[in-house]
Amino acid sequence: MLPQDSHIRAHLLTLGAFVCFGLMSPLCKWAMESGMVTGVSMASFRLCGAALLFWLVSPLVPRQQIERRDWLPLVLMSLCGMGINQFCYVLGVQYTSPTNACVITTTTPVFTFILAALFLHAAVTWRRVAGLAIAAAGALILILGSQMHGGRSGSPLGDAICLVSQFSASLYFVFFSGVIRKYHPVVLMRWLFLISAVLTSPLWGAEVYNLPWESLGLPEILGSAYVVVFGSFISYLLMIVGQRHLEPPTVTAYNYIQPIIAAIVGILLGVDALTWQKVVAVLCIAAGVWAISRKPA
Repeated sequence: MLPQDSHIRAHLLTLGAFVCFGLMSPLCKWAMESGMVTGVSMASFRLCGAALLFWLVSPLVPRQQIERRDWLPLVLMSLCGMGINQFCYVLGVQYTSPTNACVITTTTPVFTFILAALFLHAAVTWRRVAGLAIAAAGALILILGSQMHGGRSGSPLGDAICLVSQFSASLYFVFFSGVIRKYHPVVLMRWLFLISAVLTSPLWGAEVYNLPWESLGLPEILGSAYVVVFGSFISYLLMIVGQRHLEPPTVTAYNYIQPIIAAIVGILLGVDALTWQKVVAVLCIAAGVWAISRKPA
């Protein structure tokens, strides 16, 4: 049983992590509005910047050597959990609205359940199947709403790219849980970000080199800095501590503040618009994830 102050601290840190995540998509969109910084460039900033910051703090945690047999899983993890996941997410934000991107992040438990049921023989119940159907309906409502409204309300292409991002993240959680539990989170993150930055460098090297650095304004600089420092580094550190003390369903519940924060900040920055489809989609996906996440009776 955790002391009361430790339990409260875990909740506050987890809340802080998801506030950081929620702010990331509208600020990322704000930074890309001029077109000088694209999704590819922003993804490279995120991967390289987070790698640098995690390596800088790694002397503060216990030293761990990566075992030889874990290097191949580590490379695959870096592609699923960081490379494809974060590249697709930022690219998705470039084309869709910040709220849509955040709503879609809440579908990760749905993809995780599907993969676990297919490959790990996770228990399949009628309640979980119903939850899957409700969450899928929510995602469909969101994408169709984007197609209907367009513009600031989102885009089906961006929504689809964000869905690929969350599917990639679910591969990371389902197939590499053993390696995830084996190493200290900071040790793991420093290698995952570094490997993913190196592996994806052919995709972003030329674009970052040709970026008009001298022309970048305040939105591009502040938005990019936020994505690297708070949206990637600080948020992950806060999540690491919070997840050690809270049950997964509790952590999942905090995920639903992301669309609310993204919608408010995105509208204030003029990069988003709220529609009834987004509200319905959030409610459907939240209900579906709740049904899926509950342990079978």
